Amino acid sequence: MLPGNSRVQRKSQADLSRSQFLQLAAAALVPFVGLPPSAAAAKNPELAQNSGASGTSDATTPDRKGAILVSRFGPVKIHSYLSPTDGFHVNTQMIEGPTAVVIFDGQLLLPYADEVASYVQTLGKPVDRIILSHAHTDHWAGLQVLTERLPDARVFALDGVADPLRARGQARLDSFRPIYGDRIATKVTVPTETIAEGLQQIDGITYDFKRFVDAESDLQLAALLPEQKVLMAFDLVFSPKEHVFTVVDHFDHWIIVLELLKAIQGYDTITIGHDTPVHRSAIDSTITYVKRAKEIYAASADAKTYSESLKAAFPDRQLASIVDFSAKLLYAARR
Repeated sequence: MLPGNSRVQRKSQADLSRSQFLQLAAAALVPFVGLPPSAAAAKNPELAQNSGASGTSDATTPDRKGAILVSRFGPVKIHSYLSPTDGFHVNTQMIEGPTAVVIFDGQLLLPYADEVASYVQTLGKPVDRIILSHAHTDHWAGLQVLTERLPDARVFALDGVADPLRARGQARLDSFRPIYGDRIATKVTVPTETIAEGLQQIDGITYDFKRFVDAESDLQLAALLPEQKVLMAFDLVFSPKEHVFTVVDHFDHWIIVLELLKAIQGYDTITIGHDTPVHRSAIDSTITYVKRAKEIYAASADAKTYSESLKAAFPDRQLASIVDFSAKLLYAARR
């Protein structure tokens, strides 16, 4: 369980306030188009060494563009689908229990969501539900394909996540279309069910759902799997190999959230929103990055200076275009 903290909970019912992410995302995505697939889609050796899982393996096929890592925790398997670079290295997690599968997040681009649907169908178990971690478009646009191909699966999210999708989702998809054409969704898939905080049993697997505000996004889900000792952190934690999305100026409170996650003991395997699963040491590396980003943001007058300074501060991290993307949104919010 997470230790209590009134600051983390103080805005749990607030509406999302950063509409600039949705308003500007289409234009900011341009630097990513045409980038080659990254070697980050390979299995993470740190996970294999440190996770404590009973085994990990790569589930590959010649025609699949994304990569899938399968982590085994006794009778439970976590199938992590990682999109190529043009899909933002977004992860879709498929938690396979004894009789059913739970899917978390739906990809940015339709072809990659289609690969998720095709893969999950090979598992031979029904999808109990799909859970959206937060309202950023790269995690929900592909829900159109998942719900079409998995029509019995209901879509869940925290209370408050569906509101910006209803209000601005279609306009955002329309803005993406000049960039991605028919690879972007044509309609918004809005969650119809609310995922409650706290302990829940789904197909015999215990989940401890947590709600966080003012971190990488305004509202974010996290989930503990106590029996498997897995933390599903989504976009709260980033890989030490890649740059971090800093699209809003929640630096101070994001650090508070990360410190709370760090205080949880025994969870050495962390699944994240971008790149392959990581060891808990990635919490520290994310804190280091966010602190440095805060300092650079305070000292930079414009997006170009922020971007160049942050890339220089972390020269070995992959996906440097993420910094350009973040800077456009971050500095647009100042105006």
